[in-house]
Amino acid sequence: MRYVIIITWYFTCCNLCIAQSERPSLTSYRINAAIKIDGKLDEIVWAQAPVARDFTQSEPVVGGEPSHQTEAFFMYDDHAIYIGARMYDSDPSAILKELSLRDQIGNADNFRVFFDPYMSGLNGFKFFVTASGVQYEASVSNHVDDANWNAVWESEVGFDENSWSVEIRIPYSSLRFPTKDIQTWGLQVGREIKRLREISYWSPINPAISGWVQQSGTITGIDNIKSPLRLSLTPYITGYVNTSYAPGVSKGERWDVSPSYSAGLDLKYGINDAFTLDMTLIPDFGQVISDKQVLNLSPFEVFFEDNRQFFTEGTELFNKGRLFYSRRIGGRPLRYSPFTVGPEEAIIDNPDITQLYNATKVSGRTSSGTGIGGFNAVVGETYATYRSLNGTTRKVLTNPLTNYNTIVIDRNLKNNSYISITNTNVLRRGSDYDANVTGAFTNLLTKDQKYGVMASAVASQLFYSDSLDLGYTYTIKAGKVSGNWTYNLLHSIESDRYNPNDLGFLFSPNERLYAGEFKFAQYKPRNPKLQLFSITTNINYSRLFKPDVYTDHYTTVDAFIMRKTRFAYGFNGRLEPFQTYDYFEPRRADFSRFVAFPVNYMLGGFVSSDYRKTFAYDIKWNYRYFDAKNRNNYSLSVGPRVRMSDQFSFVLNTSYSLRTQEPGYVDRLFVESPLTLKDDDILFGNRNRQIIENTLTGKFTFNAKMNLSLRVRHYWDKVLYQSFGRLDANGYVDLINFDGLDRFGKPIFDRNFNIFNIDLQYNWRFAPGSDIIIVWKNQINRADDEYDRDYFGNIKGIFDSPQRNSLSVRAIYFLDYQSLISKKS
Repeated sequence: MRYVIIITWYFTCCNLCIAQSERPSLTSYRINAAIKIDGKLDEIVWAQAPVARDFTQSEPVVGGEPSHQTEAFFMYDDHAIYIGARMYDSDPSAILKELSLRDQIGNADNFRVFFDPYMSGLNGFKFFVTASGVQYEASVSNHVDDANWNAVWESEVGFDENSWSVEIRIPYSSLRFPTKDIQTWGLQVGREIKRLREISYWSPINPAISGWVQQSGTITGIDNIKSPLRLSLTPYITGYVNTSYAPGVSKGERWDVSPSYSAGLDLKYGINDAFTLDMTLIPDFGQVISDKQVLNLSPFEVFFEDNRQFFTEGTELFNKGRLFYSRRIGGRPLRYSPFTVGPEEAIIDNPDITQLYNATKVSGRTSSGTGIGGFNAVVGETYATYRSLNGTTRKVLTNPLTNYNTIVIDRNLKNNSYISITNTNVLRRGSDYDANVTGAFTNLLTKDQKYGVMASAVASQLFYSDSLDLGYTYTIKAGKVSGNWTYNLLHSIESDRYNPNDLGFLFSPNERLYAGEFKFAQYKPRNPKLQLFSITTNINYSRLFKPDVYTDHYTTVDAFIMRKTRFAYGFNGRLEPFQTYDYFEPRRADFSRFVAFPVNYMLGGFVSSDYRKTFAYDIKWNYRYFDAKNRNNYSLSVGPRVRMSDQFSFVLNTSYSLRTQEPGYVDRLFVESPLTLKDDDILFGNRNRQIIENTLTGKFTFNAKMNLSLRVRHYWDKVLYQSFGRLDANGYVDLINFDGLDRFGKPIFDRNFNIFNIDLQYNWRFAPGSDIIIVWKNQINRADDEYDRDYFGNIKGIFDSPQRNSLSVRAIYFLDYQSLISKKS
């Protein structure tokens, strides 16, 4: 540790600074005349506005001169920022204009503008407009886009004989900026010409430098603007028709139809110029796209992204270290169990999600660069209902009234560095335990942005009525972060009692990790046909925290090559040259047993063709060899994509995976007959597992404000156990005389598992921030013992299974205080 501190101090304090080229700057221009946002740039004030010219390529030739000229104009008044741009083109008929869903760029030319009002070098707001008129906006945190952030702004595009143009109006209510008489903001302007795969920026961006926000230019002299009263209400009403279909019963009882409706309200209020309050009352997430569920045979929880807008928009402050996993809120009850509680009872109602009553978040950043965020949510009680053989029922509490709370303080430091502190708290009514987690995260960079140190430390506490469970983790990573050659060294520890999972997410604690990464990237390859080449090597060595024993060591190599034609390909490999040990699969709390992994290696690669073409594709493959009899892993995925027109396109992703003679834990409690095992023996099985997944996604875009999207997914997982045995002291399966059959001769542990989903959504943005959304969702889950069926026979069997359908219509209307006042005036 002493040497790590010395290295950190050296990299932070030594004067290795290389002066960066001076960044471009514009002087702002205040207007009093009205601007009509029609994409024509025909008002006389545009000719008086400051102009950003002399763009520089970032792709395909870093530092090259753009093939076509771009001019961008900036003005402002008491209410909004106005941006106009003219993108010259020698062949306007060749401008790509694919229509896409909102917040997706698609295969279309686009203009982009970015503001960093606090001059943080880390954060800001990004706005795109495509040549087809589609809007995209994102908040930027530590150089990373959060496209879930939504703002209400205006834009239109226009075309003439030698260019296309765009006009944008961004009201101050959609931005956050400091309270100053005269302001200077970070500014970046860019343009992408899709057919040439050319991206250029007003302030040059060097991809070899870690981070792009600090490479922005500036716009100065914005004077006497004030953040307006930011108050908006978004009421909604939703109607549902939910149906379930049960084959195998009488015709009159096969279908069950249950209509319902819900109503709620989202509120946004600007507490001051920097901080915003967001609140949702009686939220309804019934139209959220279906999760990509899988058959989970591992000892770890499956991670699912949260698609609920309230929990994805504006939560970038909370997301460090995975301490805030919003799926916990309104998720599975604390004491949920899908099984009966006794031989004489059965479950007749057991909700697998909890009812969210309300959620509130406050977030913003002060003029000194300090970000502050607060989040609070309340989840109601949940009960399971049990019925006994004599017909009596009883209710069992599966989730108490629960409060979830998060507080974050994020401070910008010199040299585009930061430090952040996060606290999460879960309070449950009654005798159930409470949880508290506190973490600190920092990223320190030298002035020239070449070297950096990242570090984090987190403590978790579980408060029981008679005890305290304390755990911790820390990570430190230091190295060179910019340039063609980069590298870093990492050390991490998770104690055996570390547990952030009441509101955060962690696959498993109890690990020590030592790792190094070395990367070479050539952004200007000598071969004129290449655009980018990189090769990355990772070396990892891990142990358990308690007991302190060796678990794993492997080395990976990844190569990536992109040609200027946008055809990309790459190769990857992984080598585990020594026997390794998995202490998690045996599922012993004291980590006293392990599964041995023999020496193995993996080889793989991918190819990806040019998405600009009508037909494109992605292919990926992997092969993993184990130094064990008949044990191998194979995987192949193919993703053709077809763009039928600028309005209609679809993508089909097909993946196939086969694992042979894979050892895995099996629960002996499901075995009825006695086994020749001792009480402390662990039952394992060697299994063959075949997974096929097909996902079809398509979209038809009527115009920039109306679209139809579709996702159809089928997941098939077939697991066949070949043999069974006890896990011996060396981590291998010692075979026993057990065939895995029950008393009726049927396999106990084999699986033939299917999930089929359809998500069809129509969206019409009939007014700014206001939508009509129609959604049809279909879901079929099927588990059977038809192990001999081929793929198409299995597909046929799916549609003979019970299924659920939901058809919903939602109306959302955006009410903005400033707009109402303007109309009244």
